[in-house]
Amino acid sequence: MLFWKNASPISRNSRNSRKRMIIALTGYMGAGKTSVGVRLAKLAGFDFIDLDDFISEATGMTPAGIIRQYGERALRIAENKALNEILQERDDLVLALGGGTLTEAFNFNMVNNYTFLVFLDTPFEVILKRLQNAGVDRPLLKKHKDGSLDEEQIRAHYEKRLPLYRKARLIFPNDYPDAGQAAEELFERIQKETN
Repeated sequence: MLFWKNASPISRNSRNSRKRMIIALTGYMGAGKTSVGVRLAKLAGFDFIDLDDFISEATGMTPAGIIRQYGERALRIAENKALNEILQERDDLVLALGGGTLTEAFNFNMVNNYTFLVFLDTPFEVILKRLQNAGVDRPLLKKHKDGSLDEEQIRAHYEKRLPLYRKARLIFPNDYPDAGQAAEELFERIQKETN
């Protein structure tokens, strides 16, 4: 059974009257959520949290480890617990979601209701190249016997998730050559949308 370290009831002090802002970035694995998110947070003067890292710290297991030991559903439940904690405790934050976080309705509804949700719409070819070069453990992606990624399976998986991603408040075409430039453009778009 998966346990949350330092589990305790969540309490929040009363908020002041200032507007609360949490920007959540969604998109497929390798879309640039973390690299763009870190830079976006710096531009906005916000903190940054990568949901996968938050879960790893809270549980002592990586998301890949959770999937391998307990299954994908256990990861979605861990994401829900993490989201509950983050969204109740934090303000002025950029939050990089996992690529599959929104596949559970309870996670989608929470993120959609309590954050400014942005889909980093990175071209599939760019995502595929990043995934091939990353060397990161991703148990939901199939590999061929020679160790190369199964492009057909990845494309089908990506396309299955696209309708969820496209429900975001802002769809941001992420076809910029570097994360810094993408973050600057995204920051301007969010300012226009929220003012």
